[in-house]
Amino acid sequence: MLEEKSLKNPPYYTFYTYSVAGIPQEERWKPTGISDIFFESLEEARSAVIAMRDDVAADPEMGWATTVIEKMETIPLDQAAVIALLNHGPGRVVARCEIVETFGSKT
Repeated sequence: MLEEKSLKNPPYYTFYTYSVAGIPQEERWKPTGISDIFFESLEEARSAVIAMRDDVAADPEMGWATTVIEKMETIPLDQAAVIALLNHGPGRVVARCEIVETFGSKT
């Protein structure tokens, strides 16, 4: 078992994710059973969304829902925050979240 170390200034992190546009902020981080996918950079998130949109555009039976890329900053990640993350999902460690890019349908 790892020895617990006290962190005087626990780290916080910035991640990027995507979601369907129009989800109210108070609903965004509630557990839905649909897992969120997180990226280390805006470029990685952008590439994933573009690839997804291209796949949807290639299938005439599918429709693209406007999708946003969100920049998410965590609270300082100490042991209590990690336990909250594991037990309750990412919403428990989100300090700030902002939309940084929007992708409408491919025309």
